[in-house]
Amino acid sequence: MSVDWGKIVKSINWTLLMAGVINFGLLLYILKRLLFKPALAFLDRRREQIAARIQAARVSETQAQQLVVERESELRQARERIEGILADARREAEALIAKAKSEAKKDAAKIVADSKHRLEQERDRMIHELREAYAEIAVLGAERVLDREIRIEDHRRLLDQLMEEINEESLRIPS
Repeated sequence: MSVDWGKIVKSINWTLLMAGVINFGLLLYILKRLLFKPALAFLDRRREQIAARIQAARVSETQAQQLVVERESELRQARERIEGILADARREAEALIAKAKSEAKKDAAKIVADSKHRLEQERDRMIHELREAYAEIAVLGAERVLDREIRIEDHRRLLDQLMEEINEESLRIPS
């Protein structure tokens, strides 16, 4: 089967073909003018808006990162200040404790010294009273001896009695 191109070419309506080509060209021109230019302008505006938003997002991200770095720095500085304050408070507390211990030791030493002093005074007073008691006993013994005529046996008995009284008095005195 062979195609007869000559018949086909003669059967083409050239006027109609030209009118179709002109209409197609006119349609392309109208579409380009009325549809493509506004569509392309819209797409360009949209692309610019998206680019602006992306740029704004990058700027915001950069600012956010800077804020994070600043806040971390401030937080680190605050921690350092807190640690310094705590260290100062610990040192002050230790100093107060040491001072309180020192004062307590001084007070205890003073109390012990005062107690020893009072005990020594009390001991001295008791020794003085004991000496006075010995003197009274000796005087009483001498009076008894002088009041009677003494025989040697009475004299020994009185001395023994006097020694017993002295021993009793010395047992009452704490050492």
